Amino acid sequence: MKTKLKNSVWLLLTVVSFYACQRNAIVPTGSYQYLYDLESRDLHPEYIVYHHADDSSTIHFRVFSSELLFTRVSAGTPFVLNIHVKATVSDLNGMAQDTLSLVLHEAAEDRQGWLLGSMVVPMRQGQWNLLMEFTDVSRNLTQPSFISCDKSSSLTAQNYLLTKFETHEPVFGGFVTPGQMVEVFSERNQGSPAPVLWKINAEMKLPPPPFSSNLPEQPGFSGSQSSEIRREGQGGFVFEVVSGLYFFTHDNSKRLGMTIKTSNTHFPRVKEVSSLEWPIRFITTKTEHEEIVKNNYPKLLIDRFWLECAGSKEHARELIRVFYRRVEEANFYFSTYTEGWRTDRGMIHLLFGNPNQIIRSSQAEVWNYGEDSNAALLSFTFNKVDSPFTNNLYILEREPGYKPYWERMVQTWRSGKIYSE
Repeated sequence: MKTKLKNSVWLLLTVVSFYACQRNAIVPTGSYQYLYDLESRDLHPEYIVYHHADDSSTIHFRVFSSELLFTRVSAGTPFVLNIHVKATVSDLNGMAQDTLSLVLHEAAEDRQGWLLGSMVVPMRQGQWNLLMEFTDVSRNLTQPSFISCDKSSSLTAQNYLLTKFETHEPVFGGFVTPGQMVEVFSERNQGSPAPVLWKINAEMKLPPPPFSSNLPEQPGFSGSQSSEIRREGQGGFVFEVVSGLYFFTHDNSKRLGMTIKTSNTHFPRVKEVSSLEWPIRFITTKTEHEEIVKNNYPKLLIDRFWLECAGSKEHARELIRVFYRRVEEANFYFSTYTEGWRTDRGMIHLLFGNPNQIIRSSQAEVWNYGEDSNAALLSFTFNKVDSPFTNNLYILEREPGYKPYWERMVQTWRSGKIYSE
């Protein structure tokens, strides 16, 4: 597959080392505090796992170039970056099987935009944990990231690589802009019949509040439309993503495949009015929110809402900064078949902020607000749920007893105060 990247910084591979080891690797279970706090991290690398062969997989990665430190030896010499990327593949018991390291140096004329790269790691069929460690050597900063890898079948989502048709740049997060032409590659399914593209008929609603007896609605295949798509020459499968939710599969009977989602242009960032008006529904009344979304100038009403909450422009700016930073964090960490802020974890994150403690296992997360010894400890339990559309779906265990805490938190925001900051 040829790769052409626009407005990006190229990576030059200078050293590659591989070795097998039998030490215990870090696995994404345990107790954490700032697991979902973007501001506590100076590096924000993103990854895509693509199983291109039975015995190996490709890890695509990107990081915003402005987060990296470019240095030079002396005046007159070019500025260069010094990056180390390490991948450790472990089994589900935490035993490391393989480790691969890359050392990357690149002279940069333009330090704007994304810096992208990829590496091939040995990975057999099965289910694995992947620990990625991205290090900016010049800043002496390392950011670990944990990724679950499902290679139990050639039909699981990571056997498909979604790219932008014009540039062949990988689509990180699986969200594309409506109207985008995309191309899907699946080398492990080359001998399979033509794939089917489902247009999922689903309205993405806000999750019910934590005290509700209802559960979030999940999309399904009922009422959805399917169509066969064919390969473009020797490349991948090309089609236009108009809007909503799509499901790409080589086997309709098993409901295994890749989900393609649409969102605004700058997702997961919040830079458009449409990204501002819906998250505040959690803290507005129904009437207030209807006035905002129906108004020809919703930004004016949004600004007025925050100013009334804060009492001053300066404090309103701080409320807006914190609230929409949490929206971006939710998009970054909790996105499923919909934006992260629309999920159960995103809803709690927006109002309550980062917990004092997150207890994480392979099938659940418990968020604790307050100290363990405090009788006022508030806990939310999110259980992982199987879905054909995502591997990141967690549903809150709802309880009527959450109602006073929820109402108090809504009022806290409306009074211009910020909890857990």
